[in-house]
Amino acid sequence: MNGRDTILIGSPMLKSNLDLLNDLDQTPPTGSYYKFIVSPYPTPFGTLLEEIVKKFTWDRNWIIDNATKTITLLASSAQERTKILQETLIRERDYSTFQLLRKWSGELFPIYGPDKELILSIEKVAAPLFGVLTYGVQLVAYQECHGAPHGMKIWISKRSKTKRRFPGMLDSTVGGCMPTGETPFECLVRECEEEVSFSPALTRQYAKSCGTINYLYLLDERSGGELGCFSPEVQFCFEMRIPGDVKPVPGDDEVEEIVLMDIPQIEKELAKGSFTPANGCVMLDFFIRHGVLTFENEPDYVEIASRLHRVLDMYTA
Repeated sequence: MNGRDTILIGSPMLKSNLDLLNDLDQTPPTGSYYKFIVSPYPTPFGTLLEEIVKKFTWDRNWIIDNATKTITLLASSAQERTKILQETLIRERDYSTFQLLRKWSGELFPIYGPDKELILSIEKVAAPLFGVLTYGVQLVAYQECHGAPHGMKIWISKRSKTKRRFPGMLDSTVGGCMPTGETPFECLVRECEEEVSFSPALTRQYAKSCGTINYLYLLDERSGGELGCFSPEVQFCFEMRIPGDVKPVPGDDEVEEIVLMDIPQIEKELAKGSFTPANGCVMLDFFIRHGVLTFENEPDYVEIASRLHRVLDMYTA
């Protein structure tokens, strides 16, 4: 982007678009990891750090194989597996073993098998401990604005300073986790009503599905938990071109404010690292779709466009 290229000259602290992607989609360092196996499936469902494995108190429902470095959950149904895993996590929560479990949510994330069947569910905040694949939704709501660069402005949310993860940083318009039992679109409808006070009718009329971004994120200091835990994620992306008289209003205490920004303002905030890693890449994906980011103005265009859709070697929904 021409404007951003000017900003970056002589400004080593500012981030390039590839830097933003590298902050999100990461390569794990060489180390000792255990694979999370669910009987009777042979393919792993997640990855645990060795230090995490050693902190757990495992009971007879688990097989710990230090030779093959696997952790196997023994159970025959989704209900039984969820119950055993939940009991294991509650025990560690009560022992105060892990930082992540201090923010217990009571919300369950789905884990799917090879035929896209639900094989078990896991407490939301515990997902990185087991390195399982999780899902979320992201919405970019924009308005046509004649005279503005690229003819549009975008509603950007600022996270509450009390959020466990990335407090005070910038988001897309709406974002949220997809729990067990919800489809991406129904999750979006709910999140839009909760976070920005969009009526379900408005969301259903204007929201359009735009694919996914997929990545492997490793927890850091901003994540509020055990460092280095694996967090592979799929974000279902949506966008809405909304009428000029529609204004998103924070609907809960997770959003501090929602501001209408033009593209150069967003580019500046991206370069400053103001966005969460995931939402910075949600914006890059939006820019690619709308021709803001192109091969001609971005030297790392092909790598960025490809890696936003990382192929995850895991069962998916």
